Amino acid sequence: FGVVLPLTTLFAKPVLSDLAQSIVEVLSRAGPQHLPAIVAVSRDAPLAPSFAQQRLWFLAQLDEASTNYHIPLVLRLHGVLERSAWQRSLDRLLARHEALRSVFVAPQGKPRVELLPPDAGLPVIEHDLKGRADAQAALLELCQEEACTPFDLSRGPLIRGRLIDMSDEEHVFLLTQHHIVSDGWSMGVLVRELNSLYRAFAAGQDDPLPPLAVQYPDYAAWQRQWLSGERLQTQADYWRETLAGA
Repeated sequence: FGVVLPLTTLFAKPVLSDLAQSIVEVLSRAGPQHLPAIVAVSRDAPLAPSFAQQRLWFLAQLDEASTNYHIPLVLRLHGVLERSAWQRSLDRLLARHEALRSVFVAPQGKPRVELLPPDAGLPVIEHDLKGRADAQAALLELCQEEACTPFDLSRGPLIRGRLIDMSDEEHVFLLTQHHIVSDGWSMGVLVRELNSLYRAFAAGQDDPLPPLAVQYPDYAAWQRQWLSGERLQTQADYWRETLAGA
């Protein structure tokens, strides 16, 4: 709605209709507070990480082997799997989202984003557990191994998969991402798009997803342009005061 609400309003008005009325009151006093639009930036110039990505990159320098910021996902696939359509769907997701193709290099100690080529392909390791008496134990071991294998932020890709055959019509797919290229909200987008792509490719159809007008590097550039000058100084001053003496 283009409205800035104090956080206290959310707790003071926990009923949705009351919160809506608070928004109406702000709008009636000041009108909408429009943010500048996010626009596509040139890919010829160096790409800056977002502030969140810079923070995660910094933490990774403190402990390069850390797996604290991995986002693991386990999908159980039932029925006959069209393997070529599945891999094509994963590759298309990687090609579609520049965030998933981002790697982070810092030749002078300051991180910047580089993009892997669209045809890089999403790496998938396959495992066959069909007919094994210890299949469930082996599955658990593979899940733990996958979640605990570190990423190299400077080389990527920062998303990878494992396809595990449990039987001819039961498969487990492990998908692991680093938080620097994804988050909890993005997982819903990924699963919805993967579902749409696989349905289309398995049916012999083309990519059904509309093209993206902006990508995450465009947001990162917008964020750094907007949160600068006095806005940035206000934030920095607040935290310096809050953390004084810590």
